[in-house]
Amino acid sequence: MLHVIGGGGHASVIVDVARRAGLPEVTIWSEDVPAAERFPAGIRFRRIAELDPSLPVILGIGDLAQRSRLRTRFPVAAPPVIDPSAVIGGGVRVADGVVIFATCALNPNATIEEDAIINTGCIVEHDCIVRGNAHLSPGVRLAGGVVVGRGVHVGTGGIVLPGVKIGDGAVVGAGAVVTRDVPARVTVVGVPARVREQR
Repeated sequence: MLHVIGGGGHASVIVDVARRAGLPEVTIWSEDVPAAERFPAGIRFRRIAELDPSLPVILGIGDLAQRSRLRTRFPVAAPPVIDPSAVIGGGVRVADGVVIFATCALNPNATIEEDAIINTGCIVEHDCIVRGNAHLSPGVRLAGGVVVGRGVHVGTGGIVLPGVKIGDGAVVGAGAVVTRDVPARVTVVGVPARVREQR
């Protein structure tokens, strides 16, 4: 049984990944009753107020601040959910609470820490580290040896060049090409990526 917190689009994709990964029994926990048509038949829906904090859960919400608050409230992370189409190289370490979506490639010795999201079609090259509660949006490309800090959001199609470090809480805009280290809690955009604002 997989327990997923969240009733929106992100949760619905996690349910699809879980089904393809051979986890057909899924319960969705949310504040409101989600639109059942978003989800395949057979999914159970329960109110989050009834969720036992000792149950292992996957966070099915994309907002990183909300995910962090929920993990404090529900501290036990379920084992990672990995789409069977993903390619996982030798020595890759994937922590609990992680979801790896369809057609991703994680190459040798990459590390994905707790509650990170590796969204559809991402490439995480050799020796990369993606810290806890970071979100790689669809189509992100991390070259070798990149470090993505805790709570970082890399927008759709973002590219990070070899050895670059992205500080905790930073945001990389969609389509940005990051060529040098990014400080914590800033937003960078463009090609090459430049700081747009301090967060």
